[in-house]
Amino acid sequence: MLAWAWSLFGVYLFVTALLAWHGGRKTTSTQSFAIGSGRMNPWMAGLTLGACTASSSLFVIMPGWVYADGLPALLGFGVSLIVGLSLGFWVFAPRFQEIGADVGALTVPHWIGERYRSPLLRRVFAGLGLLQISYLVLVVVGCGYVMRDSLGISYQMSVVLIVVFVFGYTGFGGAWAHALTNSLQGAIMLVLAIVIFASGIEWWLDGSLWKDLASTGLVAPESQLFSTHAEVWIVQTIMVIGFCTQPQLLSKALYVDGRKHVGIMLLTAIAAVAVYTLVLFAGAYARLGLDEVVPQDQAASRYYATAFLSAPVGAAVTVTILAASMSTLDGLIVALSASLSGDLIGKRATVSTNRIVLTLIAIATAVLALHPPELVQISAQIGIFALIAASGGPLVAGLYLRGRLSALAAFCSATTALTIHFGMHFTGLNGGNPGIGSSIGLVAGIVVAVTLGRARAPA
Repeated sequence: MLAWAWSLFGVYLFVTALLAWHGGRKTTSTQSFAIGSGRMNPWMAGLTLGACTASSSLFVIMPGWVYADGLPALLGFGVSLIVGLSLGFWVFAPRFQEIGADVGALTVPHWIGERYRSPLLRRVFAGLGLLQISYLVLVVVGCGYVMRDSLGISYQMSVVLIVVFVFGYTGFGGAWAHALTNSLQGAIMLVLAIVIFASGIEWWLDGSLWKDLASTGLVAPESQLFSTHAEVWIVQTIMVIGFCTQPQLLSKALYVDGRKHVGIMLLTAIAAVAVYTLVLFAGAYARLGLDEVVPQDQAASRYYATAFLSAPVGAAVTVTILAASMSTLDGLIVALSASLSGDLIGKRATVSTNRIVLTLIAIATAVLALHPPELVQISAQIGIFALIAASGGPLVAGLYLRGRLSALAAFCSATTALTIHFGMHFTGLNGGNPGIGSSIGLVAGIVVAVTLGRARAPA
């Protein structure tokens, strides 16, 4: 098994590096680093968006919640992803692309700064982008568990290899490397999702799968994320809709030209993610297939390491999961480094500046990932949900209110959302679920942005 895994992993590394080199030849400016040519093939952009949405969080960490909580987690994550992404992408992306093309935006903070005519607001949201490091850590940790269990190397070595390789090829190739490698990774991930889903066919046929899931009920009272019906159905869906505003996702709308191509891109991405969600069943299979109780963050990787008796198939599954992880990681890296470089440093930024910023992010990510928290999903949500809550109001007002908007309204919106999110977290009012405070903060921030924005917009 190890020989097969390392052989296929070596092939994957070579092909990815080759595509990154090809993308690097097209990366000659900060614009090409951030969004490519702006006229990318919509099918490629769509598969890139879908692959970037589905990371090791979906393939490794989320199934662990299904392993621990059963049916509530399967419904809470699965339904919310499909419904939330469908609504969120269509609400935000077409209008974002239309306005972004008019003002020449390269990043989400750049878009906000131009829409509100406020360089300060642009820098504020670029700074808030640092919260994405928590999500980078989540992806690296999930990937590290898979490499440890399947390639036979230590977790620490896995983290170092992931960070060096992914940050290295992304820093060289930028958005073009991200799109080319994600197209390959996304196609492979479609096959993998079906293979993982089919691996538990025996439990479908004998009825034990449904019997076990039914035994958990529709809520998990002891769960941090799914203890009530509102947490299962409402909170998760609101947060996924908000997740669509994240820089590594929403900026994909700037990869293509025109509303028609945005539509093709979104349909491709949503269809791909719908297939990817089949991997959540790995958590249900782990409940039945693992001989011993394991930490939930490691349940999926343990299941993958034992579920496939054929060495070539098992190795292919391992490599594809690593590809899924890296597909999100490089998208996050491109968005974050482009924003910190272009939006904070400004006109003096060059491709070299992007790469220096990227190196600093890599070091911070590696240090944090080497000492992961007990539940990395919760830790990541605290950071990433704060960014979702803060950016939701300014984006909604910027997209759908006409005329000149108030930067003060956007600032008040973000401050309101962050105060509610972190206030409920540090006082314990969210019950340990970061999504509760964030969803309330997101809605409150939208109300503030729309109300104050309208009052200050010219008639």
